[in-house]
Amino acid sequence: MVSTNGAVAHNDDDLGAVATVFQAIQGHWLTACLGVLMDLKIPEILANQQSSVEFKKLAKLAGVSDAGLDHFYKVLRVCGQWSLLDETREGRLFSSNSATRQLVRGKDATLGHFVDHQINKPKWDAWKMLPEAVRTGAVPFALAHGGLDMHQYDEVKGNEAFAEDFQQAMTYFTKLSLRGGEASLKDAFDWSSSKSIMDVGGGRGECLSHCMLHAGPGCRGVLMDRPWVLDSVDIKGTFEAKGVENAAQRLSLVSAEVREPFPAAVREAGVDTIVMKHFLSGFSDADSDIILKHCKEVLPPAGKILLLQTLVPEAGDRDHNVCRDGVAPGLFSIEILAMCPGGGWRTLSEWKAMFAKHGYGLEDVKAVGANMSLMCWGLTQH
Repeated sequence: MVSTNGAVAHNDDDLGAVATVFQAIQGHWLTACLGVLMDLKIPEILANQQSSVEFKKLAKLAGVSDAGLDHFYKVLRVCGQWSLLDETREGRLFSSNSATRQLVRGKDATLGHFVDHQINKPKWDAWKMLPEAVRTGAVPFALAHGGLDMHQYDEVKGNEAFAEDFQQAMTYFTKLSLRGGEASLKDAFDWSSSKSIMDVGGGRGECLSHCMLHAGPGCRGVLMDRPWVLDSVDIKGTFEAKGVENAAQRLSLVSAEVREPFPAAVREAGVDTIVMKHFLSGFSDADSDIILKHCKEVLPPAGKILLLQTLVPEAGDRDHNVCRDGVAPGLFSIEILAMCPGGGWRTLSEWKAMFAKHGYGLEDVKAVGANMSLMCWGLTQH
C-alpha cells in the first residue's frame, strides 16, 4: 500500500517481520566472527586445554597482539553468546563445547574443514558479486576471479590449498549427510542388485565405499573424478577400513570430463548402477542433460541412477526450510549458484522434469541421513 505522500505504508508494530529482516542482516556478521575463530585456530587451541582459558592467555596462544585484545575479546564473546564456544558467567574465561570440538581440524575431514571451504577469502569475495551476477546472469565467483568458476580456479597452480579445502569439505559433508535419517543408506536401496557401481564425481570415495560395502564382496566399483582428485584417494583408509575387502582389486579409478562421453573403461566395468551425490547440482540444466545422456549410454536398460541429494522445498513450502542438521537447502542452492555456472540444488519436481527428458521415472525416494534423499531412477520403457 502507498500513502498519499508516495511513501510505502507499513505496520511499525510488526516486530516479527522486522526480526526476520534483522536475522538476515546479521547472519554474515556471525559468519565473519566464525572465520576469525578458524583463522586463529581457536578450536584446536581450546581442545588442547584441560580447563577454561583466560582470554589474554588465549590471545597469546593465538598470536593476537596487545593492540588487538579488545577486538579479540568481543569476537570471542559473541561466539560464546551464539554457542560456538563457552564463556563463564564471571567473564573472560573460555572453553570448548560440543560445537567447538566439531570444528577441530586434523587428518580426517571434520566440520572445521567444511567451514574453511565455505568462508575462505576466494568464496567470500564471490558473494560480493551476487547483485551484479543476478542482474547479468553471470557466475559471482567468476566475476570475482577473472572469469574462472570455482572448479576452474582450483586447477590453477598456487591454489592447491583451496582445492584441498574443497575435497576435505565434501568428504565431511558426505559423512554428515549419511548420518541417521528415516532409512540408512544400506536399507534405502536393494544393493544386492548391483554388480558394478559407479560414483560420478565421487571425490575420494567416501560415498562409493559405503555403497560397495552394502552391495557385498562380489560388487565392483568405479570412481570417476578429475585426475588430481583420484591421485589422492586412500583406498586402504577409505574403502578397506570400512570392510570393503580386496578394494584395490575391485575398484577402478577413472578420470573423465563428464561433459564428454565416458571413457571405455566404464563400459568395460559393466556398470549397472550409477550414483551421484550432490553432483549434478553443480551443473546447469544443459550440462546436466549432457551428463545424464552419457550415463544412459553406459547403463543397461534395467540399470539404475541413484541421486543422493538434499531437496529444495517446493514453492510456497516454508515447513522444510531447514533440515535436522541445520542445512538449509534453499540457501545451499544459492551458494552453488554463486560458485558454479548454472548450478543449484533443485526441487523434486525439477529433478523429475530433468530425468523425464531422458526417459527416466522416479521409482522410489527415501529420506537418508539428516539432510538428504535417495532418489532411484529407472527407464520407464526398456
